[in-house]
Amino acid sequence: MFFATSPNGPSGLLALYRGSLFVKDGCVFIGRPGDYSVPIWPKGFTTDTAFNHLVVRDADGATVAREGEAFEMGGGFTVEFRPKGKVEPRERQLQRLSSWLGYAIPDSCLRDDVYGVWVVGEIAPLAS
Repeated sequence: MFFATSPNGPSGLLALYRGSLFVKDGCVFIGRPGDYSVPIWPKGFTTDTAFNHLVVRDADGATVAREGEAFEMGGGFTVEFRPKGKVEPRERQLQRLSSWLGYAIPDSCLRDDVYGVWVVGEIAPLAS
């Protein structure tokens, strides 16, 4: 499973994401069908599975997201693929992202129904 993390802590971006997390074809996504995004989690965030569902934990081990459950986080898009012709070419954006991350996001996670790449900002632990 591909779970992207950044070389840094949370981004300073302040847009609000409200939705769910899910795994499809071995990639972790946020969003809804036709409008998926690949999240880049802060350094130190990890995953595990509980009852066959993905759980995301922060650097302190607190659960911040569970697959299929609504949650909120700050952050913002670092890469956007739409609207075509109105954004920087895909390859240029992905090259810059790879340079920053130190690795490339697999092509299988950047399908046509992916809107972009979201860098996670502040996120609070979920209630147990």
